[in-house]
Amino acid sequence: MSTAKTVIKNTTILLVGRFLSIGLGIVYVAALARYIHAAGMGKIAIATSLVSILNLIINFGLSQLIVRDVAGDKTKAGVYFSNTLVLRGLLSIVFGIIIVGITRIIEYPYDITLIIYIYGFAYVLDTLTDVAFSIFNAFEKMEYPAAIQTGRDIANVVLSLLAIYLHANLIMIVFISAVACLLKLLASLVILRWRFVRPRLQIDPQLCRRLLVAAIPFATLGIISIIDRQIDVVLLSFYHSEEEVGWFSAANTLITYLLLVPGVFMQAIFPVFAKFHTYSRETLQQAYGTSFKYLLLLGFPLCVGTIVTADRIITLVYGPGFENAASALRILSFTLFWIFGYANGTLLNATGGQSFLATVEGLGLILNIIIALVLIPKFSLIGASIAAIVSGVVFFSPITIVCHRRLEMRLPFPLILKCLVSSICMGIAVSLSLRASINLLFSIFVIAPIVYGVLLLASRAIIFDDIIMLA
Repeated sequence: MSTAKTVIKNTTILLVGRFLSIGLGIVYVAALARYIHAAGMGKIAIATSLVSILNLIINFGLSQLIVRDVAGDKTKAGVYFSNTLVLRGLLSIVFGIIIVGITRIIEYPYDITLIIYIYGFAYVLDTLTDVAFSIFNAFEKMEYPAAIQTGRDIANVVLSLLAIYLHANLIMIVFISAVACLLKLLASLVILRWRFVRPRLQIDPQLCRRLLVAAIPFATLGIISIIDRQIDVVLLSFYHSEEEVGWFSAANTLITYLLLVPGVFMQAIFPVFAKFHTYSRETLQQAYGTSFKYLLLLGFPLCVGTIVTADRIITLVYGPGFENAASALRILSFTLFWIFGYANGTLLNATGGQSFLATVEGLGLILNIIIALVLIPKFSLIGASIAAIVSGVVFFSPITIVCHRRLEMRLPFPLILKCLVSSICMGIAVSLSLRASINLLFSIFVIAPIVYGVLLLASRAIIFDDIIMLA
């Protein structure tokens, strides 16, 4: 129960911070979309997608390695922090050289090139901040990264909205993000020194080499994951207009916001999985089973609800000119269907299965690129959306089976069926309420949870013990 309380505490703290960030982010995106329109959103999407992919050079899987190793031995925190910071500083130089070379080869317009450089600087600052965040997470003190990230988002949104009000250009708005990232880095270093370890420049070449070698599987996973998420935007920008890239990016951004919920839960549970893998297989089974169940209960209704309300959500958030994004959002919403895969990936990373996971995700990436190259030239953002979900459709079942067999557990087929039926009924209820001209937000936040919750209780998909645990 002590561990469960820690996990729920950390998840709650991270979720509160993320919900605040999501709320602010939606307000910011709504204002920004109306100010710079689809073409401007497309420019930002092109820049962030390219920089996200190249940023893997700096990250190199070191964050997951720090969390896993320091969670098992807290005395490693100081030496891991200093050496990882040095490694990322050196890798940042390589990152800068490559990003300048690529922008010159592709010959992007001047404004997009400048946006790429600014976001590149911001991502370098974020990657350095992430070293401190990894130490916080390893100590299971999620309140610090949550507070810092939320503070960064508040500063970014407030200053950006002020810039929009003052009719600043897009370059100035993007530059504000880099300033917010710098403040985030400084705050994390202050808290690290105050509560955890005193940063010292202790370079151990042998340790650096071991860290790089040990991080290779995590780096491979990171490379595959980011490229898989961003490659469709990059390929879409090669064949179609910035406006179409903006429509696709608008839909993808909303899916990203929804995926923050399972993401923060797995961020909280990862050090726990790593610890239980060392000490107790039975407890690891319990932790994984519970995580899988709750993500399953969450993913199905999110998917169905997004399909039903896609057009209204796009109009509400982005306003006129983004109607074409609704079709892409409906297709991309299938990503939410298998968010229980977050439990699978976390389990494999925490128990030495990262090489297998990297192999499967690598095959998924190849499949994504092939389908994208076939569909995007002809079907634009619809083709990009289909390509983005294909690997998940193909591989979520095999990985789930492997993870359950790894822990000698049975797949919960009755629970899956109950969740599916309850979600479909919930979707029908929401659709009928919208046809009856009931307010969209009331339908989403009142009618949908009540219908879904009652059906889960009636079918015993959730029981009283689940409610007691969360309480």
